Amino acid sequence: MIAFLRGLVVSHGAGYLDLDVRDVGYRVHVADGAMAQYPVGAQAFLYTYQHVREDGIVLYGFATAEERTLFERLLVVSGIGPRLALHITGAASVPSLVAAVQSEDTNYLCTLPGIGKKTAQRMVLDLKDKLDDLALAWPMATEHTSLPAKDRTDDVIAALVALGYRPREAQQAIAAIHPEPDEPVEDVVRAALAWLYAQQGSRA
Repeated sequence: MIAFLRGLVVSHGAGYLDLDVRDVGYRVHVADGAMAQYPVGAQAFLYTYQHVREDGIVLYGFATAEERTLFERLLVVSGIGPRLALHITGAASVPSLVAAVQSEDTNYLCTLPGIGKKTAQRMVLDLKDKLDDLALAWPMATEHTSLPAKDRTDDVIAALVALGYRPREAQQAIAAIHPEPDEPVEDVVRAALAWLYAQQGSRA
């Protein structure tokens, strides 16, 4: 099993990057929102998950071991495969997602890409008692609505990028709506989406 890779980023594609590790090329799938962390020409270190399929082997990459662990836990939930799990981990930080599951906040979970009410309920049922180690690793995960402003902003940007918006558009929306310091992430996402929809309508 390939547990991690360190190498030179040589190219980007739709949802993946190609990594040159001592003259061997590895294609690693990463969350869309994380792509900016790994520009072409930069050295990158990625924790990886190796998924074996009938038609080949697929590598998924993560910035931290905790993100990879969360990705692996998501795979036990019925209806969540590797691609959806990758989108989820890219749209929310580990602390906020762990806190949402442990507090049974299905409303927050439903703001994540590809997650409806039934899947959110299955996430709570299947994962609530399986995330204690991650909660201990991230003490701030006791309540996802109390995340520091920077972490909350990162979560909002990641969620909007996962929905197809550019990072700059997401940042403009957040600046425009002026969220309150203690406003829940899901409420900020909804307000940002409403602002973005309004802007699109005014340009039509």
